[in-house]
Amino acid sequence: MSIFARFRDGVEVGENVFKTLAKFSPDGVMDVFASDQHNSYIKMTNAFFKHIGVERQATDDDVKEVCNRFSRHLKGEVTAALFNHLAYLSPGFRELLGENVLLIGRLEDTKAIEVDGGKGKLAKLAIEPEDVADKVDGFKTLVYLNPEHKESWEKNKEWLINIFERCQKLGKPLFNETLYLQQPGESDIEKSKKLPDVLIKMAEDFSPYGDFYKTQVPVLWAEENGKIVKICSPQTVRDTAVEMEKISPRPLLLLSAAVDFEQYSVQYGTVCDLVSGPMCGRAYFKEAFTMDETTDWETLENSFVKLAIPRIRQIRVLAKIMARSWWYKYEWISEEGKSLISESREIKPG
Repeated sequence: MSIFARFRDGVEVGENVFKTLAKFSPDGVMDVFASDQHNSYIKMTNAFFKHIGVERQATDDDVKEVCNRFSRHLKGEVTAALFNHLAYLSPGFRELLGENVLLIGRLEDTKAIEVDGGKGKLAKLAIEPEDVADKVDGFKTLVYLNPEHKESWEKNKEWLINIFERCQKLGKPLFNETLYLQQPGESDIEKSKKLPDVLIKMAEDFSPYGDFYKTQVPVLWAEENGKIVKICSPQTVRDTAVEMEKISPRPLLLLSAAVDFEQYSVQYGTVCDLVSGPMCGRAYFKEAFTMDETTDWETLENSFVKLAIPRIRQIRVLAKIMARSWWYKYEWISEEGKSLISESREIKPG
């Protein structure tokens, strides 16, 4: 297979990976709608049922229902969308999403393997990439990391290296995500204060193993006992992102890490010129499940459109104007590759 590009650290990008990214994002912007968090969907759907007076617990089928309803509204609104296999393997899903949205399939299991009483977690696959390569355009992995727990740190790295090699052989781009693992007994405030230091270490060791590095940034505030506690300044968020961008041999994508949209919009605005786009999920839509006008499945879908689509458009405008092209970390691109991409971006006035 032909080599179409090469990262600065020497990792080569094959024809299929490059052509896939160029097909869906010829202008370089990689804005992603993230919709793969199964446990979160279970919790949000349970809240929806309680809100509308339905006395039952959410199931996998309910999660598929939500994903199907949300996916049909993403055409023309996002470059890419991330779903787990319950969604992307369901009949007719690709038709709902549309052929012009890059479909990223989550590979890892929702439940990682806990070690040492929760001090570490080991990622494991929910589905083999070779089994679903014909169903998706790219893959995504997530590992939870504790820099102080060396055993899980090294095993997760070995696991990720293996997955990246398999994705390269399949000709599919890999979106590699990491999250800091909250420690047993550690409060949200204590965890949040560690982020500026641990995120840089995580980026240094894990960012090379994929085509994109999906990362969180420090939080501006967190909630404790019903009160908002300021954690750091926007300058700290930006300083941390600057260091991660310097360290990472791959383009960064910014995840929401369960913060509300009010905070995510500030985080993204603070670092939007350092990353290649957003990879945001719940921050866009989680309130839709319990809005006053949400009374059944149809109105939940309507609430999603009312709430999430304007938020997606707001962040996407920032990405279109400010984001770094997904190929900016390449040191070399073939002539055929160059013919497939353009720095020109169409930005519709708001």
